[in-house]
Amino acid sequence: MLLRRILPVMIVATGLLRSVDAFAGDYTVSYAFDGTTTEGVATGAANPLNEVGTAKECQYDSPCTIELTKSDLTISLNVQRSGRHKVVVFADGGRSRSIGCCYFSGGEQRAEGDLTQPMLWLRIYDGHARKRNEVVQNIHLGLLYLQFSNLR
Repeated sequence: MLLRRILPVMIVATGLLRSVDAFAGDYTVSYAFDGTTTEGVATGAANPLNEVGTAKECQYDSPCTIELTKSDLTISLNVQRSGRHKVVVFADGGRSRSIGCCYFSGGEQRAEGDLTQPMLWLRIYDGHARKRNEVVQNIHLGLLYLQFSNLR
């Protein structure tokens, strides 16, 4: 009789403990951005907008967002869970950036990387996307470093 009363409570408690684990991140991203302002690039002045941090609550197959407040950039990462971990990175600018900012090398709107390397680094540019096979020369905003750990 006592077992009938305790068993449902144990099942509910076990389910709650598992849901607490679901909020823990699947992986951790340490990041650094070595950047400058558009005006600083144009004038050649050194006006660094360096930022560093760690995002610990990232989940596989869903966007993980990094806010770079000094640089007015939002970096979105999506690590795909597969046999080999791959990451897709997007960069968006805030109000201080031009419409359609920001891009990676060659005017690409997204960058992909293989997480077999210890660190991924990406150049971020302000300007416009490449159309067909045109040559694009955008303004270099900075270099983004990403290091992934606790991959499962």
